[in-house]
Amino acid sequence: MALSEYEQKMLEQLEEQLRDEDPKLAESFQPVRQVSLKRLVLGLFIVVAGLGILVAAVAFSMSWVGIIGFVVMLGGALYIFSGPIGVSSGPKVSAGAQASSTKESFMARQQEMWERRRDQDGR
Repeated sequence: MALSEYEQKMLEQLEEQLRDEDPKLAESFQPVRQVSLKRLVLGLFIVVAGLGILVAAVAFSMSWVGIIGFVVMLGGALYIFSGPIGVSSGPKVSAGAQASSTKESFMARQQEMWERRRDQDGR
């Protein structure tokens, strides 16, 4: 079921308010990292090269070369997953004054809606 425009705006405002109040919590809700294709291919190539070195070390009974092969494989895996995050969650608020005015206007609108509802109910 799709959200109405009003509901989408409210959700965006709540997300922005969450980012302002608790950035650590908001960061935990960010999408999972996406690995770029270039980084994935190069990293897999490094892992395969390390595996080749490891197999060669076993074939020739040279344990120190096997250790090097394992380290190369580990480096390839780290290269794949240590890249920058490929997904951005949207524009970040740059100025503190802009963030506080957004929060105030949001809260003012919420207060106004609350009072309007209370008046309509006859209380």
